[in-house]
Amino acid sequence: MDLAFELHDLVRTLDRHAEKLLRAEDLSYNRFVALVILSEHPGLTVRQLAGALGISDPSASALVRKLVAAGFVENVAPPGSGNMRLLTITEEGRTKQRICSALLGNSLDDNAARVGIDPDDLARTIRALHTVVQTTHTDQGA
Repeated sequence: MDLAFELHDLVRTLDRHAEKLLRAEDLSYNRFVALVILSEHPGLTVRQLAGALGISDPSASALVRKLVAAGFVENVAPPGSGNMRLLTITEEGRTKQRICSALLGNSLDDNAARVGIDPDDLARTIRALHTVVQTTHTDQGA
């Protein structure tokens, strides 16, 4: 069994499931994740949001335009900031995020528990593995 493939396949399966659930709210999974990120980190630029989502700057710009058009995000230039524009989630965006979070629920936690894995232990293990991988790649200059 290949751990890298299994993790990749699990993430793809979870993403597809989330996409299906979020269709009812007319929101893509990437737009939902953008709302989560902006709720936790207000004032990001489009480039910073793109990096957090792992998508290109043009893709992030298109995503932000959709969120702004829906009234979920504001894209403003603070006084004296020149061309820099900062993203903040609106109250309507927070409401949509909460609705979608409830819709997605805790299915991964529930499934982990169903096969005898403590969800908190799994989360800590994944975080530790992620940290090691990031550190290893940073140390190697990747």
